[in-house]
Amino acid sequence: MKIIIKLIICLLSFNSLAQIAPLEDHTWYLEKLVINGNDFPPPLVYQDNYTASFDNDYFIFGSPCSSVEGILTHNSTASFAINEGGSDFQICPGLTGVDAYDEKFAIDFIDIDDFLNPFSYTFATQPNYIVLTITNGNGDQAIYRNQQLAVASMEKVAVNLYPNPVTNHFQLEVESGKNIKSVRIFSVDGKEVLHFEEAQITYDVSYLPAGIYFVKIKSETGESVKKMLKR
Repeated sequence: MKIIIKLIICLLSFNSLAQIAPLEDHTWYLEKLVINGNDFPPPLVYQDNYTASFDNDYFIFGSPCSSVEGILTHNSTASFAINEGGSDFQICPGLTGVDAYDEKFAIDFIDIDDFLNPFSYTFATQPNYIVLTITNGNGDQAIYRNQQLAVASMEKVAVNLYPNPVTNHFQLEVESGKNIKSVRIFSVDGKEVLHFEEAQITYDVSYLPAGIYFVKIKSETGESVKKMLKR
């Protein structure tokens, strides 16, 4: 009888771990909040900076400015309750739209004062990614994917940016048949610093200060993001 009881306990423990393991297996990227039936996607430039990660009983909802993190308890029915949590609220005026969005997430979806427990979750498998939907006690949702969103909705285009590091100019080489439609350059804090509406033979970045930048290249069928070092 003792052996049977131990076996049942082990099976229950394994089932619980099987339910929460997918949460821990990925970094999740926020696609949108759904509050009172209305969609609220993150500010476009910073969408890949809104993340969720789980480490058994610890969670972090990341943001380019103010994260929310704390302690949770997993239930046996694909749900969890937040026991402790808080936010390192900051004012980030250089990140357009981020302060307001962080407040909406922390207050309207989490409610860091009272916590909108329980939070249930479901997974939906798509051809190239997994969708995680977390629903709070009010029925509002946070919808995530297990891949970055900047190129999730479009084909990822193979692009070669050279020379890199860049001094004054760079060139782009894309795979055959993929015509460049626009090129946007962002600083590391997500601010757009240059925007080319059409393909160029060379791209002039001579006036940009030295540093690290991200170049988002959009073609007729897809997008790619390249890291650029400006000397």
